[in-house]
Amino acid sequence: MAFNAVSRTPVLRSLMLSSGKFASRSMPTAAILQQRMSIQTARPLLFKATAPKALFGDNVPNPATVPQPAPNRMKGSYHWMNERALTVISAPLLVTAFAYGAHPINDMLMGIVIPMHAYMGFGQVLLDYFEARRWPVISRVLKYALVAITGLSMFGCWRINTTDVGLTNYFARIWNANKNKQTASE
Repeated sequence: MAFNAVSRTPVLRSLMLSSGKFASRSMPTAAILQQRMSIQTARPLLFKATAPKALFGDNVPNPATVPQPAPNRMKGSYHWMNERALTVISAPLLVTAFAYGAHPINDMLMGIVIPMHAYMGFGQVLLDYFEARRWPVISRVLKYALVAITGLSMFGCWRINTTDVGLTNYFARIWNANKNKQTASE
């Protein structure tokens, strides 16, 4: 019964009737049919490769004549060096904040370095997953959104540093909020 439902599909019907073996025999078993289907309806039949002439007409591009950029082995390493530099800068800032406590210069530097570190990290994520060649509009929108969010976070850090307690005390208050809540209720 299941075979009758499967044999109604055009691909399987053509498989059964195309061969002389199938025409002379009664209905083949499901295993034989599955084997024939996997052999005869493989990728070349589903995704036919078109010749370049059919795609481009007489103007088939020659790979040798396409201009190539000059090789530069340092091109991809600048972002890596900048990310490592920000990481190296942020480590002593965080250690200083833990050891020394709040200081306006340390808070201002953290308000610049931490958003820039996040900006570079998320920028690489966008480069990896939203390539400009494949997603031109989405890539540009996400890059502008990343710049806007980074600018807003830097502005927020500046506001916390200039009009509030500073980043170090701000994060200390958040860290100890549950402890202060429990001691106030007792």
